Amino acid sequence: MADICPICEAEGAPRVYSCEAQLFWVVADPAMADRFADIDLRQCRDCGHVFHSDLPAATIAEIYRRQALTNRPVSAAMSRRYDTLVDLLGRERLVGRRILEVGGGTGSLALLLAGLGSDVTVVEPNEALPELLAEVPTDAGGEIRLINVFFGPDTLDETFDGVICRQVVEHIADIRPFVRALGAAVKPGGFVYVEVPTLEYIAEAGAYMDIHVQHLHYLDAAARERLLADAGLTVVATHRIMDGHDIGVLAVPDAAGPRPSAGASHTRIDRVPARRDTHRARLEALPFDPERTGVYAATSQGVTFYALFPPERAPRAFIDDNPDNIGRYAYGRGGPVKIQPRSRALLAGLDDIFIGAYHHEAAIVEKLTDDGYRGRLWSVDPRRPTIERLS
Repeated sequence: MADICPICEAEGAPRVYSCEAQLFWVVADPAMADRFADIDLRQCRDCGHVFHSDLPAATIAEIYRRQALTNRPVSAAMSRRYDTLVDLLGRERLVGRRILEVGGGTGSLALLLAGLGSDVTVVEPNEALPELLAEVPTDAGGEIRLINVFFGPDTLDETFDGVICRQVVEHIADIRPFVRALGAAVKPGGFVYVEVPTLEYIAEAGAYMDIHVQHLHYLDAAARERLLADAGLTVVATHRIMDGHDIGVLAVPDAAGPRPSAGASHTRIDRVPARRDTHRARLEALPFDPERTGVYAATSQGVTFYALFPPERAPRAFIDDNPDNIGRYAYGRGGPVKIQPRSRALLAGLDDIFIGAYHHEAAIVEKLTDDGYRGRLWSVDPRRPTIERLS
């Protein structure tokens, strides 16, 4: 049932936020641009967990097999996240070790780890990943094995020196068995690294564009600790990512095994609908020509922001730096929009650009400035009072 907490199993969780959203962030076939779903966020009265559990299992499976792959580094800041991760884990935990990566994205982290000398097993259901991992560089010190399925308790019957799971846990409907399976996959003395968005950030910033169909869980510190304790894991280190938008958690197996956690938090998300309403009102007031307006970045944030535009005012240009997205389509109620790479010719035809990937705002402004863009740039960063003009 939609009101049963997937962490503590308490019933009667009330609704705290609802909206319609795109089922996919990016699609290859424009005929799929009519796929929408309702988001129905509930918050557990007992443990405080915020979740969305109305998405059918078959729909979830379709999303992760067909969704364009994400997390390809397209800026120096994104590449530095890998360096920070390696520093946090320590090379001694990686070099010559057997590492399991659950949710491989574009395979970029697996390739980096193999280059360091790790033997990496990647479990990832997306149908596009086998081609991206087809050729590991000949100078790589380690190997990559791909298992092209969904990860779960019965996926593997082996253990690893380390388990890495980045930006995946929040997508999983049966979250407790999934996290337990992560814990069961690590050897004694090994590590589990989990990276997730934080509910605290969304609540503080009113970040409505970080709430979308594909995220079924919004985890604060209490929920994270409860899940890891339930899996027999003890947190030994954490690090904040993108000003606290995400958090990386390094945990190790607890010799005592799984243990209950009574921690509870009731992080409120009242600012989320308020900020969404503020942005919608601002868009209604701005005088722009949709034919000469673009959204920069076909990310989850950019596409969720795009859903605010009414059909008749939806911008007709989408710009992205991820080569996996070029030629595909973002969409809203105004229909599909083909995603294009940044170019001087494209920019010359645009008077207004809204920066959807607000975490990379500074880098995007620099790129556009270097390319000679002289139109209006708009920040949709929810930490600002409203949509603000940058230039």
